[in-house]
Amino acid sequence: MFYAHSRPGAPQERWDILEEHLRRTAQRAAQYLPQAPELAYMAGMWHDVGKYQPKFQRYLLSSADGEASNEQRPGKIQHSIVGSALAVSRVQDPFLKAALAWTIAAHHGGLSDRALLQRVRQTGDDLLNRCKNLIPSSVLDISQPPSLIDSSHEPADGLTQLWIRMLLSALCDADMLDTEAWSNGQERVVQHAPLCELRDRLDSALHQKAEELEKTGLHLRPINCMRAQVLGECLRASDSERGQFTLTVPTGGGKTLSSLAFALHHACRCSLDRVIVVIPYTSIIEQTAQVFRDVLGDENVVEHHSSVELDKDTWANQRACENWEAPVIVTTSVQFLESLYAARKTRCRKLHNIANSVVVLDEVQTFPVDLLAPIRNVLGLLSEHFGTSVVYCTATQPTPDASVPIGPPMRPVPVPIIAQVDPLFRVVEKRFRIIIEGNIDQPLELDGLAEKLKQHESVMAIVHSRSEAGKLAGMVPGSTHLSARMCAQHRKEVLDRVRYDLQAKRPCRLVATQLIEAGVDISFPVVYRALAGLEPLAQAAGRCNRELDGEQPGEFHIFRAPSQPPSNSLRRALAVALKYLHTPAFELNLNVPGLFLKYFSEVLDPNKVTTDSPGIALLEKEMDFPSVEDKFRMIDENGQTILAPYGDWKQLLKPLRYGGPTRENLRKLQRYFVQLYDREIEQLQRHGLIEPLYPGADCAWAVRDGAEYVYSPEFGFGWQGREGVEPERSIV
Repeated sequence: MFYAHSRPGAPQERWDILEEHLRRTAQRAAQYLPQAPELAYMAGMWHDVGKYQPKFQRYLLSSADGEASNEQRPGKIQHSIVGSALAVSRVQDPFLKAALAWTIAAHHGGLSDRALLQRVRQTGDDLLNRCKNLIPSSVLDISQPPSLIDSSHEPADGLTQLWIRMLLSALCDADMLDTEAWSNGQERVVQHAPLCELRDRLDSALHQKAEELEKTGLHLRPINCMRAQVLGECLRASDSERGQFTLTVPTGGGKTLSSLAFALHHACRCSLDRVIVVIPYTSIIEQTAQVFRDVLGDENVVEHHSSVELDKDTWANQRACENWEAPVIVTTSVQFLESLYAARKTRCRKLHNIANSVVVLDEVQTFPVDLLAPIRNVLGLLSEHFGTSVVYCTATQPTPDASVPIGPPMRPVPVPIIAQVDPLFRVVEKRFRIIIEGNIDQPLELDGLAEKLKQHESVMAIVHSRSEAGKLAGMVPGSTHLSARMCAQHRKEVLDRVRYDLQAKRPCRLVATQLIEAGVDISFPVVYRALAGLEPLAQAAGRCNRELDGEQPGEFHIFRAPSQPPSNSLRRALAVALKYLHTPAFELNLNVPGLFLKYFSEVLDPNKVTTDSPGIALLEKEMDFPSVEDKFRMIDENGQTILAPYGDWKQLLKPLRYGGPTRENLRKLQRYFVQLYDREIEQLQRHGLIEPLYPGADCAWAVRDGAEYVYSPEFGFGWQGREGVEPERSIV
């Protein structure tokens, strides 16, 4: 008898029989990849044929520790490459041969580079020959899957690689869930409402909200009339066939719920499986996810940040990996887009659940220009080949709009959900007046900005960096600070207090980084914004007099910061914005959509910028999956994850420390995670102030008992980690 998994301390008759595991995994994989079920079935049947090696069975019998399958352990027994060798020897179609070889070899770890095929010949063939006669014919003799790519035509750039990642996703999720179900003696209990029930819940909530506005007469206010129009247009467009769409709505136009209404109605109309809402900043994720939970129910919404990536292929990590099986997912653009170019199985596992879904990309103007070509390309492939509908949402004309002549053509061409947007923007054209502070070429120092903020009782300032935000907040008495140095739960509570003060007409001064400006539902009478480009100005202005309160417009002040914007994209945008502002007779009006088409055509001028600076397309053609994952970074320096000593963090940490990582305890903790730069983590380590988040964690940290002072209730991780600056108790 041959076994796939052992059960420590149990007799062999309770172990997992290998052929049964292969068949169960194959059936699951075929279900998870309906676009190519025969191919996924073959991957499932062959992924563990290397376990027929006598050497592997002897190791399993001698160790009986349940972790023999882990090829990342010292003294590992190679078995994945045997399935790859079997695929190379038996499959005729060149694409299917390559897809199976890469996928099966990667199912314990990650996708390799082109040298994989050489390793298959050198090592895999020999290992296969040693055990081929032991593999049952019911496992070996499987009918050839139909070809997925027409050999008479060159496949679209990146299509082969996306198929491989999708196949890996289906195989890994099937393998992990089957092993988990066998180990636990039961399937994972998942209780979610059908999408069409969620659609009805949302419709009911929106109808109730409209009735309440009508009772008070507020439905006649121009801003609420515009929101009702946006919702109506989204509902009408939801009857469209699958494809790509744009949704351009002024800030404060009800885009969050209207886009969800489109997505749920469209998903039910087209028999799609889930809705995935992709947001640039975690500051908006918790706000958006909470709005969705209030309407749809906690159990139907998964909030997935870009926090802890579990790379080691341990049994505990397999249980904890996120696979996005819920009907509504709210995640970051970093998590979503980087997963589509990932190589590691833990990051690829969820990809098959993106197929046959509605993906709502919020605030698409935040996409880095340097990666615009590969972003456009992979989203088009999802739409063309994997049944995914994609919605590009923004308050400015979206950067991936087909009318902007840059990068590869979008496939299919996006269809506007709202064809005529000018009338919507006219509703909010009196929302604020623009005030340019002094000479736009002369930087306004922080102390000068602080003096200006002191002149207003309720005011918000948005600066370029976390360090500037901390310094400025310290110069303005009674001010509140908000930045990514604070965990998501901390930021939520700060925003709740700020909203309460604003509603109660209490004095309120907020100093923040750009994380406040895209999608956060907040309204100040006066807003100051450091000049970066026109689109961040428009986003920040959306936090000024958002509800059109009062007879007087709000004040939107633009100033030149003493520092440069934090990214190459924003620095290029700054140069174009300055050109406009220096043009005689140019009048800046952020509520004219046509301005942004002209602006983006200059910012994205193909003669001046590259939309694939890391060379992702070339690396994909070379089948260099590890390099693609390394180079495709939405953020230049992701840093490392640390758990903020905030709120009930200690209670939430206990299950992780004593029971290991699970999806449930990581989901509860993710609102308490913060990303710090590598140099900052190294300095905290050097002073003995942090320790691994849980035993075995290598890139996730927690603050040691007694060192909680490194996290300030006003500034979060207030220590800035600059060279020569040591973490002290007086961290502010």
